[in-house]
Amino acid sequence: MGKTRLLIADDHAVFRSGLRRLLESTKKLKVVGEAGKGSEVAGLVKKLHPHILILDVRLPELSGLDVLKQLAPYPDTRALLLTACIDNHDAVKALKRGARGLLLKNSTTQLVFRSIDAVKNGQYWIYKESASDLPTALRRLSDWIAEPEKQTGRFNLTARELSVLKAVVSGCANKTIAQQFAISEQTVKHHVTNIFNKTGTSNRLELTLFAIGQGLLDVALPSQLTLTRQS
Repeated sequence: MGKTRLLIADDHAVFRSGLRRLLESTKKLKVVGEAGKGSEVAGLVKKLHPHILILDVRLPELSGLDVLKQLAPYPDTRALLLTACIDNHDAVKALKRGARGLLLKNSTTQLVFRSIDAVKNGQYWIYKESASDLPTALRRLSDWIAEPEKQTGRFNLTARELSVLKAVVSGCANKTIAQQFAISEQTVKHHVTNIFNKTGTSNRLELTLFAIGQGLLDVALPSQLTLTRQS
């Protein structure tokens, strides 16, 4: 199959160096080049033919959003925006200009690798989850934008996700949780996936141990969530 070829575009040399070491810690990935300025990116894409461009939004000389407009002649290179922060308007604009993913720089190592796999396989990536196509990606982004006002403050779990976590730790199956909260099983699966991503766990046993260790089972839920069934 060969290695996935990556190009990193970020104006901080120390960050680029650290990211290169992280990416090349797995045999599946190879960093073929680096760019410190936006004006350098299109030329390197043309020369190096990377499968994935890891692109910071804020670059000197040419912003990441403007770089995206220059990538139209190179459809085989998929752009994954890795940034410290991006406002909602720019996030939507980036997707519409051809970006295949959005990832924050404070993401876990697991999420970095998962985002690369998703983009390589033709999917989109919105912060902590994949999406099959652009309309779905835009809906995921819309959900994410609405999310902060619901945050509990513990590992960015929403009140709904915290209630689902408690049900999971109690041993409830997805079908039971769906019935309890009057939501679909697919929605439950979506919540569980988000919980795994946010806590860095990969199965229910790990999640149970994590939740106990972090005291998440002792966090009080808003009364409206415990007394009503709302999605």
